[in-house]
Amino acid sequence: MASAPSEVFQNINISAYRVLFILLMLVRYRSLNMVELNRLLYENPMIGRGYNSETLTKYINTLREVGCRIPRSTNRNDYSYELLRNPFPLALEPKELSVARRLLDVLASQPDEVLYQDYRRLMENLSWAVGCNTSLGMEEETGLIPAAPMRDLGLWRQRYNEFRRYCQEAFALELAYADPERGVQALSVEPYEVLERETGLFLLGLDRGSQEQRLLDLDRIASVRQSPSKNRRSPVLVTVVFALYGRLAKSYRLYPDERLVYSSNTEIHVKTRLAETSGLMLRLLKYGASCQILSPDGLRDVMRQHIEGLLSAMSGKPDLGAII
Repeated sequence: MASAPSEVFQNINISAYRVLFILLMLVRYRSLNMVELNRLLYENPMIGRGYNSETLTKYINTLREVGCRIPRSTNRNDYSYELLRNPFPLALEPKELSVARRLLDVLASQPDEVLYQDYRRLMENLSWAVGCNTSLGMEEETGLIPAAPMRDLGLWRQRYNEFRRYCQEAFALELAYADPERGVQALSVEPYEVLERETGLFLLGLDRGSQEQRLLDLDRIASVRQSPSKNRRSPVLVTVVFALYGRLAKSYRLYPDERLVYSSNTEIHVKTRLAETSGLMLRLLKYGASCQILSPDGLRDVMRQHIEGLLSAMSGKPDLGAII
């Protein structure tokens, strides 16, 4: 009988795990600079920290020695590590896919919805990484998988790299955007950042028409053209302070843009500045009663309304905030 995953991990050298994780991230994004790579390392719960350029270069050299083609990071490539050749193509046998499907079936029948969703997301990402659009042998009528097809690795990478380049070059974009409420719109947008969410890729930018920051779904952008004018404004950063309590306060690892502003035996206060808050809010929601947003008031109100909406949906009662 095979060993449990936790037992297997204990026998893996942590430096080797970091190297493998970096390889997987390069397979996923194709090109990452030091800041982006360190952010991913921070977000990995098994690593939870970033590294200086010397250490990262050592890990990258390990990948080069085993056959990965990764040119040197210079100002010509925005000091990024780009994976041009991967000697370890990922592949899954039909039997392995069948086992993955059966495990997902078992998790779907269990009360732990979070575990099921996490495993489902893992299998979607794995299917994406191997470059196939298989549904892991699951039938849609079982209700276990969404009707939408899985992400296509090549298209996902292409869109991510394309719009990240637009953000780096900082020229305004003329877009044809299919708004779900207003139909197809012609927008002039100053691009700031490409954000990855569970539901897809999004462009954060300034709408020159309304002078408001907007989060645009890349799948809804029908056409894009760079204009000759440069960005005139920088993204408006929001300062958020949140508190964590109990065991979470003791075990919490700061993200790259976060810093500790208060600490006690049972409570910590964390401060961060960011241009778009929806991703942070979704992360804080997972912490449940162990987390509270202290400021700004607007984000705290949004969090409260979201929780009230969830509770109303669970109890079958209408959301009063939506009625008012």
